[in-house]
This record gives sequence, C-alpha cells and structure tokens, in this order.
Amino acid sequence: MFDLHSYNLGGDETNYLNYQREGITPGGLIINRRLVIILILLLASGVALSVAAHVFAVFPFDLKVTNELQEEDNPIFKGVMDWVSFLGNGWIPIILVGVVASIGVIRKKWLEAGFIVATLSSVLLASSLKVLVGRPRPPSFSLNPADFFLAFNQYSFPSGHVLFFVIFFGFLAFLSWLHLTAWMRLITIAACGALIVLIAPSRIYIGAHWASDVIGSYIIGTLWLIILILLYLLMVHRRSGG
Repeated sequence: MFDLHSYNLGGDETNYLNYQREGITPGGLIINRRLVIILILLLASGVALSVAAHVFAVFPFDLKVTNELQEEDNPIFKGVMDWVSFLGNGWIPIILVGVVASIGVIRKKWLEAGFIVATLSSVLLASSLKVLVGRPRPPSFSLNPADFFLAFNQYSFPSGHVLFFVIFFGFLAFLSWLHLTAWMRLITIAACGALIVLIAPSRIYIGAHWASDVIGSYIIGTLWLIILILLYLLMVHRRSGG
C-alpha cells in the first residue's frame, strides 16, 4: 500500500499539501472500491453501446434529438456550435496539445507535459473504434474525398471530437485543479467544462453525428480520462520514491 504521508510531487512540499488538501492520493484512488465499480460500469456501458451502434445504424431517439437541435435557427447558437466544433477539426487538436505541453515544458513540468501529449491517444482510440463498429455517418454529413483520414472519418461511432474534448480538456481541468489557485483555477476549469458540454450538441447540430455517438463518446472518454489520471498519480508517487 502507498505511504500517503511521504507522497509529494518531485519532493515539492507545496504540491504535496495541494494534493492532500484536495483529498487526492494515488493509493486512495487505486484501492477505492467505488472507483473500481465506476470503471467497470463505464467499460460495460461503452462495450454495450458500441455493439448496439454496430447493429443499428440509428436509434429512434437519435432522429428526435437531431431534428430538435437542427430546428434551432438562432445565429448566435449556430456561431457557437460551429466554433466549438472547429476546435476539434483537422490539426487543431495537435496544435492545442502542443501549446499546452510547451507551457508545461517551459515551466519544467515534464511529467504533466508528457501526459498532455498522451491525451492525443484519443485519436488512436477513436480511429480504432470507428473501424471496429463501422457505423455510417448521418446522411446529412458530407465526406471529403480528399480527407487524409477518410478510412476512419467515414464512420460515425464514436465521435473523435467528443473523445478528444473529454480526454484533453478533462485532463487539463484536472491539472488546473491541482496546480492552479484562486481565479485562474476557476476560469480554466469552467472553460474546459463548458467546451466538454458544448462539443456534443455541436456535432449533432452540424449533422456529423447521432446523439448515441456522442453519448458513447462521453462514456468511453470518461473511462480513458480516469485511466490517464490514475497513471499520472501513480507516476507522481513513483517519482517521489514512494
């Protein structure tokens, strides 16, 4: 079992107090039965929805949600949906990860920078699941024949955008919770949370995904995010010599 009293980040007593204040310890997380149950439920739900998406091209509630969202013609709403979705397009995720990881390197937070880069694993995860599930896109979605990732992007489940937002912005919010203070912490977490919430309706609104696609992405993304957080805390503990 971990020695919680010797736990710190690279020997930094201030960081140790931060972790202790938040009630976050690697030992406490890993041996927590409730967390194990949550992980099992997320895994089971993700597998079940993936299988269902493979069998059914669309569910009745998918059509209802899509129709209701796309009936909204407010220009401000449309602008927000388009902008949020844009942040997950093409090379933008790599740029976002690069910027945040660079800040970590400049501040000599090597481990944090490394795990920020690791959030790009969401791309590999999404691509693999898209091919395995093989669910077609909504008929309103137009594929670009010149798309370099057409072999993956022709499929709908899960949403790569939602997976990236949950994992990248989720982990960024987690690091902000641990390492930032006062208003900077509040603003960063609020911004990350807002983007995670808004990316799902934006993908449905523009016709790129069904509601069940983004629901599955939230489930799978949350599972992957928790795993990354546990690995991060484990690495922190080992670096401290615990």
